[in-house]
Amino acid sequence: MGQLIYSVEDDPNIGHIINIALSNSGYTVRTFTEGKSLFAAVESNIPDLFLLDIMLPDMDGLTILNQLKVTATLQFVPVMIISAKDAELDKVIGLDAGADDYLIKPFGVLELISRVKAILRRNENREIEAVTCGGILMNATEHVCRYEDKPIALTAKEFALLWLLVNNKNKTLTREFILNTVWGFDFLGETRTLDVHIKEIRQKLTRVGVVAEPIQTIRGIGYKFIE
Repeated sequence: MGQLIYSVEDDPNIGHIINIALSNSGYTVRTFTEGKSLFAAVESNIPDLFLLDIMLPDMDGLTILNQLKVTATLQFVPVMIISAKDAELDKVIGLDAGADDYLIKPFGVLELISRVKAILRRNENREIEAVTCGGILMNATEHVCRYEDKPIALTAKEFALLWLLVNNKNKTLTREFILNTVWGFDFLGETRTLDVHIKEIRQKLTRVGVVAEPIQTIRGIGYKFIE
């Protein structure tokens, strides 16, 4: 199986062209027509590359891009925007938001394949993004979390939550900030969701031998990771 590419495109004709072109080049391609199904898919399988249209039926491509870049397990996956918006300002906005490339529609199939190869080649040479704190090692590139060589099995959301806390160690993060960052600015769930995830992470840390409680509850405000 080739490298996995997630393509978000609501035009079935363009989506089919992208799928066929890249599949014939040895890649495994999954096509989504809106953001909700995309984020459901990354909960179980993280791709090697995202292709994003900007104008989509639910959330636009830039909103999706922003959410990818604040999610620990996804922020280092390269992104190419493929859009009919061809103004220089549109390209600048997309690239400044974190996209690795911007391809304008209509596009040539050979150019698409060439750009995809270039992005994936650059990404292979990128240094692994990892952080160690309080004996806990987190590798966001490989979605690995360990404590003194003992693996900690975290879900995608648990990993993103712990990554956020660890990278802001000794800082109090408000519940609103955590929910907006990990679940997205349009998250409509109850804040109880955050408490449940914190509880699960604490239990998993305890199981691998973490004695001190590194995640502190700051009553009425939020949470803080103490090293």
